[in-house]
Amino acid sequence: MPMVRHSFTLPIVVVACLLSAAAHAEKTDEVELVNGNLVTGEVKSLEFGALRYSTDSMGTVTIDWEDVVTVRSKQDLQIELADGTRYFGELLEPSDQYRVRIKTRTREEEVSAQRVVRITPIEVSESFLERLDGAFSFGFQTQKSSSVSTLNVSGDVSYRAREYLVGLRLNSAITDQPSEPTTARQSLSTNYQRFRPNRWFTDWFTTLEQNDELGIVSRFSAGGALGRYFIQTNQNQLSLAAGLQGARSKFVGEDDDTTEAEGRIEFRYLHRSLTPEATFNFTALVFPLLDDLSQYRAESDLSLRREIVEDLFLEVGVGFSYLSDPPTGAANSDYTATTSIGYSF
Repeated sequence: MPMVRHSFTLPIVVVACLLSAAAHAEKTDEVELVNGNLVTGEVKSLEFGALRYSTDSMGTVTIDWEDVVTVRSKQDLQIELADGTRYFGELLEPSDQYRVRIKTRTREEEVSAQRVVRITPIEVSESFLERLDGAFSFGFQTQKSSSVSTLNVSGDVSYRAREYLVGLRLNSAITDQPSEPTTARQSLSTNYQRFRPNRWFTDWFTTLEQNDELGIVSRFSAGGALGRYFIQTNQNQLSLAAGLQGARSKFVGEDDDTTEAEGRIEFRYLHRSLTPEATFNFTALVFPLLDDLSQYRAESDLSLRREIVEDLFLEVGVGFSYLSDPPTGAANSDYTATTSIGYSF
């Protein structure tokens, strides 16, 4: 019996050692920083000028892309340039600093590091949860003079793969004041964005929303759009998309429920800096009614987020909604102004 135990134990120990060595061997990428340090690890991603880099000693760290002098990697990577060109291959030693040398199956190409806006490993070793990116924030304010209280909650989570992005967003603003009913402006939306050549993309989406000020008890919409990233750099991203959607709306009072076909025009601009870490985000959407283009509704949101300490941020935001033909007794516009504190991951 002892002989049997040892005969099983030895292979197990050998396999465990090999697996451990293999896991350690995975971190063979090298990043040379502007201060002269050479860091061995594993490239996880590059987006908006932030290189996520896994090391044995420090865990996963974020490095400003401008601080990277050279990067070498034997991984199978997707490297995307600002003009939308994509390469699939590994990164070799470049001929000079602040350049990236890409080796594909058929050729080698060397470009300025400033032109590289995204790097995504093709064989991803991270778990699903590790690849989630998002933030949530909470704000509450009350005015003693008017006894008006406002609660604001927002959150967004996204999962990005080599060829697509899946997102979930929640926004809720609830206002309570004496002698008036409590009002709410809330929305929950999802989208599936598929990346196409030359910075084009297709987007499929659903949205559930409520706006008491505009007399909307609930509205559910779903549709698709075609869009393009007109600007895509390590600090700025600007996109425009146009498509169609169907919307089912229920109103306050005696107005009948409606089912309508709408157009959808979406404008998005995002600016992000790393020192200090701050994000400016502006979104505008217009939904013309296909039966009568003179009737439309519009939504816009503007937010400024500034990191206070690591992963903890302060956010100031403004939201505006407009209906050209509001329900009976309802206003045709509504806005919110919020200040909140949040956490990003």
